[in-house]
Amino acid sequence: MSIRAVIFDRDGVLTSFDMEKAAAFFQPLLPLKFDELLQRWQQWGKTVGFPRSIAEEESFWHGFWNWLSDDLALAAPVRSELLRFDYTSIVRPFPDAKTALIESRQRGLLVGVLSNFSLASLDASLTAAGLAEFVDVACAAMAIGAAKPEPASYLSVTNALGVNPSECLLFDDEPPCVKGAQALGIHAYLVDRRLENHALPQGIVRDLSALPTILAHHPS
Repeated sequence: MSIRAVIFDRDGVLTSFDMEKAAAFFQPLLPLKFDELLQRWQQWGKTVGFPRSIAEEESFWHGFWNWLSDDLALAAPVRSELLRFDYTSIVRPFPDAKTALIESRQRGLLVGVLSNFSLASLDASLTAAGLAEFVDVACAAMAIGAAKPEPASYLSVTNALGVNPSECLLFDDEPPCVKGAQALGIHAYLVDRRLENHALPQGIVRDLSALPTILAHHPS
């Protein structure tokens, strides 16, 4: 069966977080190391539940920054600065991401993004990274109620794209997520950006520059 769609994970595949920029923003404001702040964020999410919609996400962030400010007895100006923070401002695309999305579009393929990130604002993050215009469907785990490697997660994006799993390529940087996709018949590849070269026979790529070669073996 021919390939009709390409599905990408976001973090580690299409984008990364600019941790230096984030640390530079928070360091003057908080008596915490950045990894301690992330731990507090995870704690808040486990306590109140991670947001399943944009409306819930706004409330989630507002509650988190107020809780943290109260807990650390932060001054009002610091609280205000934290409340204005937008995490999408630190989302950065990998150099090969836009090229791969455009390549997919030029070949007449549909493009999907499937992310397990704990927030619902997947579309906003892709917009901030300059990638949204090349994506047909974006599915966030919190919004669809299923996370990779659950079958329902992959089926959410394939159904939204109107294709069968066997008509899709998928790129993910987590081995369990790759295996979950393969179990449904999706042609899935592991992205390992630590590698010097692609290892296509093993189903592993160094980055998305391997897309044209892979498509040559899976014609559309």
